[in-house]
Amino acid sequence: MKKIMNRMPVNVRGESDHELLQFFLGFMMLGGGIYWAMNMFEVSWNWGWRIGSWNMTAGVMLVPLLVGIFLMFLLEKKAIGGAITALGVLIIIIAMINSVSFHARSASLWVYVLMFGMIFAGAGLVAKVLFQKKPRSKDNSDDQFKL
Repeated sequence: MKKIMNRMPVNVRGESDHELLQFFLGFMMLGGGIYWAMNMFEVSWNWGWRIGSWNMTAGVMLVPLLVGIFLMFLLEKKAIGGAITALGVLIIIIAMINSVSFHARSASLWVYVLMFGMIFAGAGLVAKVLFQKKPRSKDNSDDQFKL
C-alpha cells in the first residue's frame, strides 16, 4: 500500500510561490539603485601627495623606488634593495589612493528617495528570499536516516 504523505498547504499566509521572481526583481532593483547611486558621483584625482602643508610631487615619490632598484643591482644582498623598492611602490600606491576625490552631483530629493528606495527595497526582497525560514513539512521521512 502506498504511503500517504502529509503535505503543507501550497500557500501559507504571508508566503508566495514566486520566490525566484522576487529574488530576481530584488536583485535588479538593488543593482539598478547601486548603479544609479554610483553615477551620482564624479571622481577626480591630482597626482601627488599632500601631507598638511607639505606637497610630495610625483618626482619625489619615485625617488625611493629608483634608489631601491639601484641598490638591488648594486648590492650582493638583495633584501635591502627589495625592501626599499617595496617601500617606493607602497608610497606610490598610497599617494594614488590619497589623491582621489569624490564630488556628488546635485539632484532633487525625489531622485535620492527613489534611488535609495530602490536599493533598500531590492535588498529587502533579496534578503527575504535568501534568509526566510521554510516551513517544515509534517513528513518525517528524513528521520529514518538519523542514528
